[in-house]
Amino acid sequence: MNGLAIGQVYALIALGFSLVFGVSNLINFAQGALFMLGAFLTFTLITAVGLPLVVAAALAIVIVTFLGMVLEGVALRPLTNGPYIAPVLSTLAISIIVDQLAEIIWSPEGQAFPVPFENHTFFIGGAYITTTDIVIFVFGAMAAILLTCFLRYSWMGRTVRATAQDRDAAAQLGVRTGNVRRLAFGLAGTLGALSGILVALYFESVFPQMGMPFSLKGFSAALLGGLTSIPGAVVGGLLLGVIETLASAYVGEGYRDLVAFSLLLVFLIFRPQGLLGDSRLDALGGAGAAGGSMPTTSLLASASSQRAAHRVFDMPAWGFLLAGAVLAIVPLLSNSSYLLQAVVYSMIFAMLASSVTLVSGVMGVLSIGHAAFYGVGAYTVAVLGHTYGLPTEIALPAAVLLTAAVAAVAALPLYKLSGHTAALGTLAIGQIGFLIFMTWLSVTRGPMGFLNIPAPQFDLLGGLRLASISQKFWLVALVAAVSLYLAQRLLRSGVGRVWRGMREDRLAAHAAGIPVRRYLLMGFAVSGALAGAAGGLFAYVQSVISPDSFNVQASMLLLTMAVLGGLGNLTGAALAGFALTLLPELFRPFAEWRMIAYGVVLLLALRWRPYGLLGAR
Repeated sequence: MNGLAIGQVYALIALGFSLVFGVSNLINFAQGALFMLGAFLTFTLITAVGLPLVVAAALAIVIVTFLGMVLEGVALRPLTNGPYIAPVLSTLAISIIVDQLAEIIWSPEGQAFPVPFENHTFFIGGAYITTTDIVIFVFGAMAAILLTCFLRYSWMGRTVRATAQDRDAAAQLGVRTGNVRRLAFGLAGTLGALSGILVALYFESVFPQMGMPFSLKGFSAALLGGLTSIPGAVVGGLLLGVIETLASAYVGEGYRDLVAFSLLLVFLIFRPQGLLGDSRLDALGGAGAAGGSMPTTSLLASASSQRAAHRVFDMPAWGFLLAGAVLAIVPLLSNSSYLLQAVVYSMIFAMLASSVTLVSGVMGVLSIGHAAFYGVGAYTVAVLGHTYGLPTEIALPAAVLLTAAVAAVAALPLYKLSGHTAALGTLAIGQIGFLIFMTWLSVTRGPMGFLNIPAPQFDLLGGLRLASISQKFWLVALVAAVSLYLAQRLLRSGVGRVWRGMREDRLAAHAAGIPVRRYLLMGFAVSGALAGAAGGLFAYVQSVISPDSFNVQASMLLLTMAVLGGLGNLTGAALAGFALTLLPELFRPFAEWRMIAYGVVLLLALRWRPYGLLGAR
């Protein structure tokens, strides 16, 4: 009964994702922000204005519906002719801005949500149901039924279905597809606000960070049922809720999300279209080859047209060695620990953004879970250095090799996926990695993480110990420069050309005799090695790590850096990773407003240079 109650909420969120995806082929990462706003606006109208719950909820839903329509105009319409990933990241930027504004307005702390009715408990055999559960069932079912009737029987509903089925054909028949997109975003706002209110009633609390976790669950539910299927979204939500609750009861509360995302990955491998999705579509993005046995092209394929229309700058491999040598002078010019630490983190994130562009840009597999590989490198150094006392010449190479192996194994289920399902597969892998960091107490120490990780020490160099930040600075500069030099040499070799060919048309590459699976695993291994080296350096510099550094928000930040630099452009990714790590530090005088400024800069950059600062390759 508990699983069905929370599953009803997941179903409402999933319906919002399905509507937007159906008419715009867009994954809307701002859905969680709309969910959170619905709960907080209702909370404010009840506590500050004194309105009854029903009136407050109705007003909040109207406001969030309007904001959903505004979102379409800000995030999608200006980037219609840009690359696929630009509007996706635009919704992410808006989510960052809204979440930070919520923290400023309502404070970062959770607050008690007033429940105006007494919560009775009714027993049904050995199970029980509460008044709140009944409210969720009734309103969730009513919303799903009303939406189904609207889509099936109304003129506007039929235009939504027609646009989702074939946007160009619908436009030729006189349907104003722009208005349909706006309507879909508005309905997604309605469903998001309603689900946020129901969650607030269920847990009797609201907090600004509530949007992202429930957004991921709704997203997963939509995929389980079929991302383009309205009934599938409902079935997926209910199924996910029941599975999570049973996992919590029989395996343990800490494992409920791990079971849920593992199930999601299994579904992606064996039934990528979802329970009620269209089996004729491969990867939700077009007809598959050989019955879906091998995807053809990537969502990000179009590099040739990008090169033709946009100037691309990508420096030669030796330029990274030169940049590392120039940065190595910084500790000689300044003894400011704050400045040196900021530049060190910037170099580490330059490596991380480059590792993402290897997968997302060069091979065309949109990675939304790359922080898991980053975490494997960091935890390897922490365990070998802190627990076993091994020197850096063993711990850091071990982090590189282990992360490369983990990334290659993680790529195995992605071989037969493409488009959105490949992206969702990386999201599931990233979440599974994060949850393993949280729950594998005997190795990772769970949420506590590691404290006082020893400074880098080289026994082969007579016990040389790099204790100060300036000494660590030189180690990071050396590793970053050499790693990026080797990666650039690889990209400019025949291997790099094969990876780009696979991105443009994997089936053609296979037909030409290229061992596609082997090159895919090799690409993930190289990307993982680069991320593992960055993670190991992060552990040494930070000396403290915990799972929170490797969550889905970190993965999205890395993808943002890679896109803003120019997907497939190693120089652009490294520059964006370096600059965007320093940017929040420049905004630090603005205190809590700095992340809003960061989100605004991201929006403007996507509008100004949708193919990246230095151009996509």
